[in-house]
Amino acid sequence: MLFALGQPIALAGLALAFVLGLVIRVLAIRAVQRRRVPAGWGTPRRAGGKLIDVRRDVDIFGVVAAVVGGTGWGKKVEDAGMAPAPLRVLLAGPIAVIAAAQVAFLAFVLVVGRVGLGSMSASSALRGEIGIVGGTNLGLFLLSLAVGLLCFGLLSLVPLPPLDGWGLLRHAVKRPGTGFQKARYWLEDQNVGIAILLAGMLLPLFRGLPLFLFVLDLLSWPFLLLWG
Repeated sequence: MLFALGQPIALAGLALAFVLGLVIRVLAIRAVQRRRVPAGWGTPRRAGGKLIDVRRDVDIFGVVAAVVGGTGWGKKVEDAGMAPAPLRVLLAGPIAVIAAAQVAFLAFVLVVGRVGLGSMSASSALRGEIGIVGGTNLGLFLLSLAVGLLCFGLLSLVPLPPLDGWGLLRHAVKRPGTGFQKARYWLEDQNVGIAILLAGMLLPLFRGLPLFLFVLDLLSWPFLLLWG
């Protein structure tokens, strides 16, 4: 969000997108947990009546990523002992946030119309590099909100800890060998995964873009094309 400081309206949209992304993800996870909890996995996360429990649901490194890169992530879903959380729990958050992004895109189209979103990049919105959209500040706000939510959900699917995609990868590896166990030790237990994520959100690599902003451009393009 630092790059969007020159665009207060865009900054407001990105900030709201990050907060909504955290809230929607947590609510989706809790809804799935309460519906059916596998034996031995424990009880659903409780936040003492709070919508968001900062200690349980907010990852400080995810906040840092949002500040420097425009989007971030929430707290890691607890493992079921040595096994990752159930698939439906890991998928609930990203799917819910991506669905919310589509609602925001719909609101944008209804207010501004189809203005060729397929020709823009998500990274330009995350970095506040788009001007007033459709001649209104509301259009810029809605577009920043929609892209911010979409990127929050898509980033969650990247297979690195503490993202939900890491749990999905662990499900895909049915019989982890020694190499995978060593990789897990360094990426998860020694927090190398977080270091890679932060570096990939900040350090320029592809076309002057950080790695994960470049990845988000690729992943978000079909959605922007759909609404453009």
